[in-house]
Amino acid sequence: PDLTRADPGVPANLDAPTVADVERASPRRGVVYSIGPSPLSDTDVWVGTDDGLVWRSRDDGAHWADITPPGLKPWSKIAGIEPSHTAADTAYVAVDRHRLDDFAPYVLRTRDGGKSWTPIVAGLADGGILNTVNVVREDPKRSGLLYAGTERGLFVSFNDGDRWAPLQTGLPATSVRDITVHGDDVVIATHGRGFWILDDVEPLRQLAADASGGTRLFAPATAVRARPSGFTGTPKPKDEPMAADPTFGADIDYVLSAPAKGPVVIEIRDAAGTLARRFSSADVAPAPDLAHIDTAPEWLPAAATLSAAPGGHRLVWDLRWTTPPTLGGGFRSAGVWAAPGVYQVTLLVEGARFSKSLTIVPDPRVKASPDSYRQEYDLATAIQTDRVTATAALAAIAKAPKALAPDLAARMGALTDADSPDSLVGVAEALAKLQSAVDNADGSPSADSRSGYAKAKAALAADIDAWTRLEADLH
Repeated sequence: PDLTRADPGVPANLDAPTVADVERASPRRGVVYSIGPSPLSDTDVWVGTDDGLVWRSRDDGAHWADITPPGLKPWSKIAGIEPSHTAADTAYVAVDRHRLDDFAPYVLRTRDGGKSWTPIVAGLADGGILNTVNVVREDPKRSGLLYAGTERGLFVSFNDGDRWAPLQTGLPATSVRDITVHGDDVVIATHGRGFWILDDVEPLRQLAADASGGTRLFAPATAVRARPSGFTGTPKPKDEPMAADPTFGADIDYVLSAPAKGPVVIEIRDAAGTLARRFSSADVAPAPDLAHIDTAPEWLPAAATLSAAPGGHRLVWDLRWTTPPTLGGGFRSAGVWAAPGVYQVTLLVEGARFSKSLTIVPDPRVKASPDSYRQEYDLATAIQTDRVTATAALAAIAKAPKALAPDLAARMGALTDADSPDSLVGVAEALAKLQSAVDNADGSPSADSRSGYAKAKAALAADIDAWTRLEADLH
């Protein structure tokens, strides 16, 4: 049947001239405005109309039961209806009554299939601010964790709607009209024709399960080793309005209950216990060395930093091992990519240790075996180790005396000839390109990469031997 009201009547706040301006004889004016298919049953459907009715069908629409909450009057628009992901008879309804000049928040919850309804609006209008609710969504991975889109922004509830709190986190005050939870992210659509994504809400899920206070490290969400975009064109001028790019890597979230008395440290180790990366709040992010970087500083990613202040914080690990400090700046200075697998994250605060596992998975679009990723990591690491050796030798050569006897000068020139592929300079450059070729592709290194490394390694050994003998002769 038609699920709308046969005659919703005339809104009390409507003026007489508008009431008299009737374009059609039929009093029926409503539409089915929201549809909520149950995630638990293909034949269970909940709907709401824009004239204040709620219906449910358990047989794919063949029969409908009127489960409208008592007291829900005509011209109350059912803006959103959300059946639960975990309980078949639980659902949430957002009601919009702004057409009646009523801008208060209305959210209702049923746990018995619509036989009874409970208002759940505490916190949505704190401070007396009117705040119409447009949509409510349940987190599909955590029962009782709800998100509400209102005329003023985004809200969250950790206790099935009993209490709400703002979830702006940088979101401007805007009308949020729809919400979806995609994986570990919350995506919203606004009435300003905007899309916003709140990346990685895994900490919210864990707070919904355990809201106890104190210092804590949250279990990181699974990180996907999907490479970020490379060259995407010249950076826009700084006066061009633009939003920040989403972060890439593994989100590591922690809470400090009080200011830390000493450095806060996060260590990341692989399955063998080898330290992959270490961050400390005592570290000072160095400014780009403009004399040595090979690109504009706008292209360099901001260094990840830790905070020792009380409250919640997020560190984003870029899924790279420690960068050897001797390799300088620029695109070729980044550490080796972490292979997919399980890693251990440890937070160290004032002698206390908090540890959680972190899983890195491959880009799902790439078909490569775990052994292929390990081979890539092993070869890239070996090349990087030789690059450090070559760079250290070149740094020592730079400090050598400039005025040399002809035979010593000739030997020094052979090592530093930028046009010779077998010189130390040429080998260092070849190794840098080789590491980029190996580590910037997901999968087993090619035969050319292996043979190229063997050749470069032999040339490096010869150059290091030549420099060792030359250095001895200089003294």
